[in-house]
Amino acid sequence: MNSRVIRLERTAGPASTGSIVTGSPEGTIALGRRLGGILPPGTTLSIEGGLGAGKTALVKGIALGLGISAEVLSPTFILVEEYRGGEVPLFHYDLYRLEELGEVERIGMFDAVDGRNMIVVEWGDRLPEGTMEFDVTISIRITGGDERCIEIAAPSAVIDALEGWEEGK
Repeated sequence: MNSRVIRLERTAGPASTGSIVTGSPEGTIALGRRLGGILPPGTTLSIEGGLGAGKTALVKGIALGLGISAEVLSPTFILVEEYRGGEVPLFHYDLYRLEELGEVERIGMFDAVDGRNMIVVEWGDRLPEGTMEFDVTISIRITGGDERCIEIAAPSAVIDALEGWEEGK
């Protein structure tokens, strides 16, 4: 199997879904790293799941896949963190504390969606329906201990690029 990861040119195409199980926080980070390595600039992602599900761990991996070495922190209290220094700027939003849509506009989330940045939104499901169309939606569910079931809804090219991914390889 070829371990070289090729970044997709775009995330358009027919929708598909996939499911991956990780057995540790490191596995979730590794999956995120793979995603960060294949997703093109301009991709918008919604990451959903309960408290402690591993949303920020997945974002840490995405940052690594983009070549960003900065420590990724959960922006729960400040709503947004911006990371540069990799192939693509990463804007990491956390809408857990979102009280009104105007807050999202004030922190510039809609302005950041410009085709050059990667936008990752934890708790994207808190946005009112129809507010933003995400290219990739990821739902993380705790299935026991450190094990997570990660459901991915994305264009089939993204799902195909993840095919054969295994934790630790």
